[in-house]
Amino acid sequence: MKKLLHGILLFLIFIPQVFSQINKPVVDLILPTETSELKYISKKLSKNNSFNVTTYINVLPKEENRGDLLIIVSDKLLPLMNTDSYPAKFALYVNSLNFKSKNLKASSALFSDQPIQRQLLLLSHIFDKKIIVGIPYYNDFYKSVLTKEADNFNDLEFLIVKTEINDIRTVSKVIQNSDVLLATPEKKIYNSQTIRSILLSSYRHQTAVIGPNEGFVTAGALASVASSSDQYIDELIIMIEDYIETKKIPESRYPKNFIIKINTHVAESLGISISSEDQLLKIMKDD
Repeated sequence: MKKLLHGILLFLIFIPQVFSQINKPVVDLILPTETSELKYISKKLSKNNSFNVTTYINVLPKEENRGDLLIIVSDKLLPLMNTDSYPAKFALYVNSLNFKSKNLKASSALFSDQPIQRQLLLLSHIFDKKIIVGIPYYNDFYKSVLTKEADNFNDLEFLIVKTEINDIRTVSKVIQNSDVLLATPEKKIYNSQTIRSILLSSYRHQTAVIGPNEGFVTAGALASVASSSDQYIDELIIMIEDYIETKKIPESRYPKNFIIKINTHVAESLGISISSEDQLLKIMKDD
């Protein structure tokens, strides 16, 4: 009798959990490859309480195995979002301009790049004097944004210069005539073929570089605004939960939460006295 009662008790405990798992929407998560960071994304998404996750590498599942929603990670996988098999599709770690240019249906994205206004705000808090900020750009979107932002940053003088693909010479001229180079998240300008030469030019002319992401800071830029993996994943979960509840696809967005990354060795070599990452973050959030 005790064994029977124990069995019934276990049944009553676990059956609701089983049914809750069955009733949850299934999200197909497509990763471009397997790395520790990407595995972490899959693991953390799977721990949420609102949906189940099935992970695939580089390809969509077969039609008969497809879930209710789709998440792709990285610009490389954006072509997979052309499918009509899902009522809602989400992209993570994709460039904002690249995503917008695709005009994808039933889709939303959490962008990999930070809003340019956020990088300008970081700049204004690092330097306590009027400085010339050089901004080479390829896509006219950045000229438009920077022109609008000029009145909001009276302590910054903008040198906005149109450049071509892999145009190191033009970028170097901007560096020579600026106190700081603000790098846009444009791979047509900043990529594996150009970044070394650009950073060497900035060192030679003692021009600080504000990079578009944390990778730039690691490579030798002075500082950048970035978002952590946890911040990206937490916000993506909120976006998906919002869709599950309302059946309305949320608008694409830049990450709401962010961190500050500083290369202290570069700051020392340039003779720049700079606040800590935590101090700058607090100042920016209070601004």
